[in-house]
Formats: sequence, C-alpha cells, structure tokens
Amino acid sequence: MKILEGHTSPETARIVDDYPYGFRLRCKIRYWLEYKKGKGFRFMSQTTNPKKPGEIWNKPKASTYTLGLVVMLENPENGHISYQGISYSWDSAEELQQRLNEWRHTFTQEQQLEAEKYIRMKTDYERHKAEGVPFQQAAALAVLEEHKNTEVK
Repeated sequence: MKILEGHTSPETARIVDDYPYGFRLRCKIRYWLEYKKGKGFRFMSQTTNPKKPGEIWNKPKASTYTLGLVVMLENPENGHISYQGISYSWDSAEELQQRLNEWRHTFTQEQQLEAEKYIRMKTDYERHKAEGVPFQQAAALAVLEEHKNTEVK
C-alpha cells in the first residue's frame, strides 16, 4: 500500500477517471481526507454524474470522524483508494507513537502537535491504570496533567 499525501480538499483530491456508476455508466471519483481540529479526520469521496452534461459533481460522501491518526492509501495492484486509521481511544500509546513516527510526513505541524498531545495523555492514562486507578479517574488525571503542562509552557 502506498501512502497518498496532500489530498486535503476537493480541489486537491486524488481523482480516478474511470469509476463505475451503476451497472453500465462510468464516471470520475475523487477522494480526500478532511481534518477538523478536535474532531479528527474523515475520508471523503465524490463522484461525477454521467447522466448530466458536463462535469457535475454529486454530493460528497463522508465517513465518520476518527479522533486519531488517519492516512489515505492506494493499492498499487488495482489502484483502489482506501484509508487506515488508529484511534486515540482504542489503541495504545506505543501503537500511536509508532504510527505517528511512520506517518508524520503526511500531517501538518498542527496535526502533529495535536497527536503528540493525545499520545502524552494516553501515556499518562495507561500509567494511572497500571497503578490501579479506576478508568474514569485515570482519564480525568491524564487530562488535568496535560492541561497543567500546557499552562506552564
């Protein structure tokens, strides 16, 4: 799988020229990753309407926001476009750090800083859980510690 970079809006989207539209028609489709601070990433796709003259784009389709790290991928064997993500909620701090290191070049500086913040909180949460702190309190402590650390800077 090849990581695709820079496809962050309809204007910069990855375009596939020959995509099926129903059983017989063909169209174009474009793919991009949308990012919104505090919500995360979501995978977007949009097709043209071959039933209308010219290049008329249909309404975009959006996946659910993923609060975590997401990259867009292309399968070199068949050209299919997909995405892969890792969640701040479900994956370990070690897995998150590994993916951030691997995918860092695909993220903006702002996205990298936000990811690092969540990884610090996840590390603190895991430490508190290992100490036997109930999960709700461990989460609250991790957030408070991050808030305290960012206030000092």
